[in-house]
This record gives sequence, C-alpha cells and structure tokens, in this order.
Amino acid sequence: MHQTRNRPFRVIIVGAGVSGLVLAHALQLGKIDFVLLEKGIVAPPWGTSITSYPDLTLERREFLQVLYDELPDKSKILTGKRVKHVVDNDDEAYVELKDGSVERGDIIVGGDGVHSTVRQVMWDTANKAIPDFISKREKERITPMRPGLGTNDMTLVCNNGYTIQCLTQPNSIYWMIHHKLPEPVRYPDRVRYSEKDAEQVAAKYMNHPVSESLVFSDLWHNRTRAHLISLEEGVLEHFFFGRTVLIGDAAHKVTPNSAMGGTSAMEDSIVLANVIHGITQSHPDRKPSKQEVTAALQQYQDERKPRLDKIHSEAAMVTRLMAYDRWYLYLVMRWLLPLIGLAPLIHAVSKTGSEGPRLKYTQVVEVRGTMPWLNPQPQKDVKAAAA
Repeated sequence: MHQTRNRPFRVIIVGAGVSGLVLAHALQLGKIDFVLLEKGIVAPPWGTSITSYPDLTLERREFLQVLYDELPDKSKILTGKRVKHVVDNDDEAYVELKDGSVERGDIIVGGDGVHSTVRQVMWDTANKAIPDFISKREKERITPMRPGLGTNDMTLVCNNGYTIQCLTQPNSIYWMIHHKLPEPVRYPDRVRYSEKDAEQVAAKYMNHPVSESLVFSDLWHNRTRAHLISLEEGVLEHFFFGRTVLIGDAAHKVTPNSAMGGTSAMEDSIVLANVIHGITQSHPDRKPSKQEVTAALQQYQDERKPRLDKIHSEAAMVTRLMAYDRWYLYLVMRWLLPLIGLAPLIHAVSKTGSEGPRLKYTQVVEVRGTMPWLNPQPQKDVKAAAA
C-alpha cells in the first residue's frame, strides 16, 4: 500500500498497435509514466495499409515501425509479454503476465485489438460486480461484416456483393477485396482462415477487371503476401470498467472503405491522453483517487462514443454502397454517383475527419489542407510551436 501511494501515476498499455503506440507518444509528451506490453513483436509482418496526409500510403507494419522508432524512450516498450490476468481495485491496477511477472499501475488500457484479452477480462469483472452490466447483445456488437492504376491513386471496382480496392505508391500496390459473408458471425465465434481458404476466394475473382488493362489475377500472381481475414464492425456501449479502459479495435471496429479505422484508433489515444493528463495535473501533490479516475474515463467514453457511432455508420454505408448491398444502393452507385461525381461522398468523409480531437497540452505545427480543422489550435499557438 505504501509503495502504491509513493509510486508515480502510471498507465499500463496492452498492445503495440496504432492506438497503443500513439498513446505512448502522447503520454511521453505529457510526462506521464507508462509501460506498453506487446505479446509478440512491434510491427509484425501482416496487416494491410494505412494512408496519411497528403497521399502517402504505407504498409501497416512500416507505419508501426515509424511510431516505434520515433519514441524517445523505448525502454518502456516490452515485447513478448502476454497478458494472463488483469486486476484493479481501489488503490491500483495490475497485470499478471504469463511469464510470471507483474506490472503495476493506476489505469490499464486495452489496445490489444478486436480480439482483445483485456476486454474479455474487463467484461468478466464487470459482470461479476454488476450482473448483466455487459449484455450479450453488446458483446455481439463487433462482428464480421456481411457485406493501369497510377502511382498515387485509389482505384475502386464495385460490383454485386464485393469491392476491389487498390491504393498505389510509386513502387508498390496495396489491394483488398471486400466480399459479403453468406451468414453473419457473432461473438464469441471467431473465424480463422487458412492459406487454402484465401486461394479459393481469390479464384472466384481472377478474371474480374481492376482497370482497363489489368484483371485481379495480375495482382494476385504478383503479390508479396496475402491474407484472408474477417472484417469486424461495431461500437461497444461500455469502453471502461473500474480502472480498465479500451481503445482502438478493442472498443470499436469500422470497415476500411472509408479509411477511418486507423484514424479512429489514434483519436482514442489523444482523448484518453487528454483526460489522463487532466487528472494528473489537477492535484500535482497526490495521485488521483479511483473516483477521479472513473470520472476521467467516463469523460473519455462520453466524448468518443457519439463520434464513433457516426464514423461507424458512415463506414458501414460506404461499404454497402460499394457492394450494391440493396437495390437502391445499386441505383445510387451505378447511376446517381456517375452523374454528380464522388465529391459529395469525399466531402462527407473529409468533414468527419476535420472534426477530430487534438492533444490539448502540447503545441504542434499544424498541417492545414483545403478543409480547415473544426477544432484547430489558435494561430498564435501554431506560430509559437514553429518558433
């Protein structure tokens, strides 16, 4: 107990994905102690791509590697640390790891993906304390969806029940096929696909055109690697319980068609860092109480939930629009959009992006595009940061 009181406020992050590494950066900027636990390695060789301003597309692992490389203090990133159990009480929270070690702190952040171990433990803990606090319906909210290329372009091929999406860079092509499952898959079921499964699905699309000069088989036979995975979608009702809080895919999942998945995860990290910084600075002479921690995590959930519901709805609509999932969506995609162009759709997605949060306790040099941020830093802050 005495050691707990004298220890600095500490955040335990589980998962070195986009949300976990961005949160690590934000906490270091705020001089808040933390440790990040990753069960495998940083930047593993799987995942698709992520696009950043203005038109740079990277492999997901490249993006994660950059986030890791730019961390000032890498000693706080521990790999090969698989979570066994999570405990929180009035005085502290701690994680028991499968190697027998224990990491102690004040908040546990589950950034360990759509199949989150931290989330499962949080659900179990919540329902033991308050029966049916996490309902079966909520657990089923994140489920798999049913549903000549240039050098810096995005190409979409839309058809009945599937979409082919290609993102190009001068020396690489990142492509995806989104196709509708015959039946929905719901929690706790989890579908795993083999290389043979991927070959069988790819065979269905081999002769489908990707451009005027390419068919899908041209991409498939020249691939570096490919995986067949479930694309979950949904937003949970509860993002936290006690001292445990969820970020990124552990709390919400959107389909990739609107390119808001990675952005949403980063936004979680920013908002959570803001509220953690707020409670640690409000009483510099003591650590925040559990009640103050709970209030801060409630603030995080209240700020994120409405925005994520909106992002999820927009992504779901774009996904279904591109795959002609309803007769009226077919009419919109085949007849209306060719007449009016993609500008309204692009504007809607961009406007959603412009409404994103910013880190409140540090100054950055903002990059401003054609659509202004709705929550910008004051211009004097930008000048001060650039000075």
